[in-house]
Amino acid sequence: MRIKEINEKAEKSRICKGIIESLPNWFGLDSANIEYIDNSADTDFYTAYMFEKEVGFFSIISHFPQTSEIYVCGILQDFHRQGIGRKLLHAVEEDLRKKKKKFLTVKTLSTSHPDKGYAKTREFYKACGFVPVEEFKELWGKENPCLFMVKAL
Repeated sequence: MRIKEINEKAEKSRICKGIIESLPNWFGLDSANIEYIDNSADTDFYTAYMFEKEVGFFSIISHFPQTSEIYVCGILQDFHRQGIGRKLLHAVEEDLRKKKKKFLTVKTLSTSHPDKGYAKTREFYKACGFVPVEEFKELWGKENPCLFMVKAL
């Protein structure tokens, strides 16, 4: 596996689009997908490659000098449970530490929603050291309660 930081805006959007469109169980809202694809161009963007194929990415935004957030990320489903997400996240965290970041946050679908795919997503974040901080029941609408998680870097 190879990890590369992508700097070209169109390339970031292309990679984001290709991966999230292949994950309809996680990215089923067209309006949100368009926003992710468009906005990922202006983020710090890391891509994982297997056999020169893009298999995953993390798009990172920074709200404040000491904090960053996982804006959007995805790993192709055929490559789940192979350690790619963990290795990619580790590379992101190392880069953020070099940039003097203290915390990394993420928002994901809350435990009060029964989605099984997102249950695995939350398990991944917890296994990587994120802890739940707060549930926002209406940030994304009542049908999509948001769980805010944080990790100290």
